[in-house]
Amino acid sequence: GGNGKISFSHLGYALKCYTCDNSPVLCSTNGTCVPGDDSCLQIRLATLKTYACWKRSRCNMNEIADVFAVDNFDFFCCQKDFCNESPAIMVSKTAFSIASVMTMMWMLCF
Repeated sequence: GGNGKISFSHLGYALKCYTCDNSPVLCSTNGTCVPGDDSCLQIRLATLKTYACWKRSRCNMNEIADVFAVDNFDFFCCQKDFCNESPAIMVSKTAFSIASVMTMMWMLCF
């Protein structure tokens, strides 16, 4: 009986991510990821950002450094459509480090 098709919503689903290489501005190019790429990736390298489809299992400094031939970068991976557009994680990280520096200076000066 039946038509022999079993549908799993998570198997047929393709994630969509922003995809730009070394972009100095917010990325507006996007694409559908190939099966197996289950994450969106954003890499920040100085003033340039790279956006790509990626595998969650490869979301680590070493893999990214190897594939993109970069060092001294920030990155984050996420698992929702177009979630790699947002700079929020980067901003909070930067804000935190500035706050830390201000605190240090305050302690040294007073």
